[in-house]
Amino acid sequence: MSTTERDWTAAFRTGFYWIGMVMTLACLTFVLASNTELLFRFEHTAFPLSWAFAGLAVVAFLAAESCQPAESLTSETEDESSQLVPEWEAVEV
Repeated sequence: MSTTERDWTAAFRTGFYWIGMVMTLACLTFVLASNTELLFRFEHTAFPLSWAFAGLAVVAFLAAESCQPAESLTSETEDESSQLVPEWEAVEV
């Protein structure tokens, strides 16, 4: 994966994460303020607005997780000798 693709993937992942955080906070705000006169009509309908915010938060968090690259990135300083050795090769007779 090129550096540019990694940068775009990281940007999308960060964006979706923060969208999820904002939607979660909006959901909690609507739940806590649902007994006020201003928000009562939005919360006591067939489909409450807090549920919509919660659904958007879940979708945003799932999108953030799907933006994670499939292959693991190994550090360039990692030495090849630090890899695991099969058990039969590690046993000294």
